[in-house]
Amino acid sequence: MPAMIDAFVVRRRRPILVIVLVATAALVLALLLQEASPKAVDLFAVVAGSAAVLLVLSMLSWGRSRPAVLVVQRRAFRAPQSATDVYFAAAYVVLLCLPIAMLSSSSVQDLAWRLVSCLVWAYLAALRVVDAWRGTHLHLRSEGIEERTAQSSLFVPWDALRVGHPQRPSLRAHQLTLSYSHPHRVGRRGLGSWKRLRIDTVHPWFIADVMRHYAEHAEHRAAIGTPDEYRRLLGRLADGTVPPYPDDNP
Repeated sequence: MPAMIDAFVVRRRRPILVIVLVATAALVLALLLQEASPKAVDLFAVVAGSAAVLLVLSMLSWGRSRPAVLVVQRRAFRAPQSATDVYFAAAYVVLLCLPIAMLSSSSVQDLAWRLVSCLVWAYLAALRVVDAWRGTHLHLRSEGIEERTAQSSLFVPWDALRVGHPQRPSLRAHQLTLSYSHPHRVGRRGLGSWKRLRIDTVHPWFIADVMRHYAEHAEHRAAIGTPDEYRRLLGRLADGTVPPYPDDNP
């Protein structure tokens, strides 16, 4: 049942985010209009309770087992999309109600720092919403590995990876460390790491094995993104030479 809810949230993430944004705007307006009334206390409780529920859902989703699958997309294999990102984005947006509502009750001395905190939180919430709206951040292409978020991007040509890497990380790992033989060929923009990839939506051993396979077998890279190549890849990884993938959340 939880997995079905996560799948629904992923499929409907954009309408859900729109509803959250509209509901948050309505809450902000209500908080500003009813600040001096007892009902305002109830509205603050609604904001805090909603954010708490969303944060709990995001942590539960983040801790669940991750599938050993990739999604076949035109000219790419992409990591599955994350319900965790949607929950976190919604929580950030809902919590934005609080600093906005407090602006109207700020004294002249407090107004400046409260405005700054409001703008900072709005920026962080916007980053979360953009990432959740886009969905998948990790793509494997014929040219290499691409990770793109609202604040950074990373592109790693297959030939830039060190032979025999990446190695399998811990089963609980949510990041994959890369090792390069030609680091000058790696392209990076923004604030993200150039040696670590987010792998929190896919089985850590599986994605490491897939990347290592294409780093070592240039002849198969051109077919990445096709159903036939994905079937061949799964057959290669399941032919008995690669240890099976245990549950990553025992």
